[in-house]
Amino acid sequence: MRISWNWLSELVDLNKVDGPKGLAELLTARGLEVEAIERQDHGFAHVIVAQILEFQPHPQADRLNLCQVSTGQGSPIEIVCGARNVKAGAKVALAQVGAHLPNDLKIVVSKIRGVISNGMLCSEEELKLLKSGDKSDGILILPDTAELGMPLAKFLGRDDVILTLKLTANRGDCLSHFGIAREVAAALRVKPKRPEGPTLPFGNSPISVALNTEANNAPRFFGCAIEGVKIGPSPEWLSRRLEALGSRSISNVVDATNLIMLELGQPMHAYDADKILGRKLQVRTAKKGETLPLLDGQTIELDGFELVIADEERAVALAGVMGGGNSEVQSDSVNLFLECAEFSPVLVRRAASRHQHKTDASHRFERGVDPQGLSAAISRLAGLIVEVAGGKIVGSTSVHAVGQAGMVDSTSLSGPGKFPEKFLRSIRFGVHYLPDFLGFRRENELFKQDSIEEILRSLDCEVQFKRDEWVVTPPSYRLDLNIKEDIAEEIARSIGYDQIPATIPPLSSSPVFAASSLLRLSVMDRAKESLVRSGLFETVNFSFTSKAWLSRFGLTSTVSVLNPLSEEYSVMVPSLLPGLLQNARDNWSHHFGSESLAIRLFELRPVFSTSEPIHARGQMETGVQEKWKLAFLISGPRYAGGLRCEQGEVDFYDLRAVVDSLLTTLGTKGVRYQPLSASRTGGNAMYHPGQSVELLVGNSVAGYFGLLHPALSKDMKARAPLWMAELDWEILTKLSRKPSELPTFVAWPQFPAIERDFALIVKNDVTADKLCQLALKTGKPLAKIAKVFDIYRGNQVAEGMTSVAVRVIFYNEERSLQEPEAEAASVRILESWKKELGVELRS
Repeated sequence: MRISWNWLSELVDLNKVDGPKGLAELLTARGLEVEAIERQDHGFAHVIVAQILEFQPHPQADRLNLCQVSTGQGSPIEIVCGARNVKAGAKVALAQVGAHLPNDLKIVVSKIRGVISNGMLCSEEELKLLKSGDKSDGILILPDTAELGMPLAKFLGRDDVILTLKLTANRGDCLSHFGIAREVAAALRVKPKRPEGPTLPFGNSPISVALNTEANNAPRFFGCAIEGVKIGPSPEWLSRRLEALGSRSISNVVDATNLIMLELGQPMHAYDADKILGRKLQVRTAKKGETLPLLDGQTIELDGFELVIADEERAVALAGVMGGGNSEVQSDSVNLFLECAEFSPVLVRRAASRHQHKTDASHRFERGVDPQGLSAAISRLAGLIVEVAGGKIVGSTSVHAVGQAGMVDSTSLSGPGKFPEKFLRSIRFGVHYLPDFLGFRRENELFKQDSIEEILRSLDCEVQFKRDEWVVTPPSYRLDLNIKEDIAEEIARSIGYDQIPATIPPLSSSPVFAASSLLRLSVMDRAKESLVRSGLFETVNFSFTSKAWLSRFGLTSTVSVLNPLSEEYSVMVPSLLPGLLQNARDNWSHHFGSESLAIRLFELRPVFSTSEPIHARGQMETGVQEKWKLAFLISGPRYAGGLRCEQGEVDFYDLRAVVDSLLTTLGTKGVRYQPLSASRTGGNAMYHPGQSVELLVGNSVAGYFGLLHPALSKDMKARAPLWMAELDWEILTKLSRKPSELPTFVAWPQFPAIERDFALIVKNDVTADKLCQLALKTGKPLAKIAKVFDIYRGNQVAEGMTSVAVRVIFYNEERSLQEPEAEAASVRILESWKKELGVELRS
């Protein structure tokens, strides 16, 4: 929303505000964020209205003239000018010495062909006043009415300051200059000046109006007929005001409707009354399949849910969105019919979105318009049209919907009229509610009865205090005030958020957590602490992503978002890895150092899926399955650069160390690893098949970790290998140590161990994990550790076979182990290897 300082000054006294910057601070402090302040006179400092008294040819140049120019004060000054349209007596734009023009030209005293020039006579091009495609014919010639010495910006109406506001969706009442004037007036404790229109004659309207729809879809409709208008260009003041706010001037009538919308926040529309068939307008639901040509030249096909305004034969406007091209005001229009109505925000929003016509009007109707301000708005518009386009107001009408059917006519359009009872809503709360809710002491001076009443009345609320209870009736235009918490927010922003003390609110009772919640939180904390100790940083990504980004990794999402913020957030994430990979790419794109970037990230949160069409079964049941996952990603150098530091990059064993540390911290039981090629679930296409493993916990697959597949790494233009893991958090939690279980300390063995090394010939499909697990199982209770320490494939081993060296460590915690005991256990282990895995001893 763009707000003009000059226009706002006409609606509220801004003398107490310290200029546009002070106004921006005031509005922002009240919750209306000001994004930008734009001065319209940028580049016009030291540019004034001047007059050429006389001129003569330059003595040293045929194409230059010496001009004697008057500024209205002091002696004339001499300026060298090369424009062809120089003439004596002309009022011109003079850039004085010290000016810095919009085209970035700085004006200084200069000598041109031996003659000193004390400024410059400016063209429209140099002042950047030309419209796109236009060319300048010479210096800018101003009207004779221009006052000598006046700043050019003031004469051209460019002495304004525009403030751009970022409004939240609930503040539709601030989508106008008068709406902002009300806010400023409430802050300064002054009264805003509401623009008034003439009293409209009720009745005698040549166009009748009917509401053939449910009452909530179109509660009120006001119409006004004007005859004898003359369509043409708008007055200069009107077109300048619109253009300063980013609107294009079209014609006097259309510009008038746009101006009142920006002034009062009420969108209205003007029809060519002679194009309304049957001399009748009705608000009805669209017929499925009927077409409507719009003002922008497009023709849309209606779906049957939209509200339209129609005459006896066809739709002539998409209600709340845009008028129809079959009833638009054109240059030959003489008779007008003005429409000012209230439409269902839901239906307007659906229609604007469905037909991709987000207009200024729909933006306001979607947020709700002031139902009590309609009659004043149409009165103001009618008066302005008569002022700028001539004509005569010949009649008016209004219709109010009652219940589900039926209508009732107003008796007058001279003012706001009686407010419908259904819009009056009273909000009740106790005397101590406000200080308690906002965190103040009850005896605070800000919450005395007089102070609260002053604030609420400044916001146009009706206030009553009865028996230690406040009864507050918000004004009709504050559709966002419905509960007592809304009133508390109004009090907070009125007294200033900075006045609220930073205190911890007292607890009425101790917080209670379910046992399952404590278990989950405790395990989460242990996992995060382990990953942080390993040098990783936690990241929190959106739960939404784009289909295109998922498809790059061969993933799809079965959960789509119905109203996504953009295509980048159109589906729910089925995996955490794409988000971490995006984080890595973003880090690389923002890294400009000479050293390689070390990436250490992890994320713990749910992913989303569904096996059936999404159907809400209640407020908390959507049919979407949430499954918690833990993912982490490492890449780049193993250590920071230094004089004697190792220069290598992280590899599989660094990733394995992170996983082992995590599982040890959690106390996870039954952990095993196996190559991705031997996966129970068919593996995961995101991982390198030869440098990734599957993690087994108990009898379940708990996830995968390893290297990102080279094809995917190349596609995302990775600058370094990406080692990643994604684990099933539910499985880890189920088989990890409970919060009540303390880690058991096991002392180092006091008695010596016996080691046995086995040189084996095994088939290529036999995994190291199978060899070790079988050795520990068969060698119980003496076999404590089994590990592979060497692997050989080559000419000395048969094809399809591998030479593997396995070391098994035996010991007894209570006594020294005897050699025959270790030998007997070794024989059992070797026999089980031969029987179950087909292993042979290497000779």
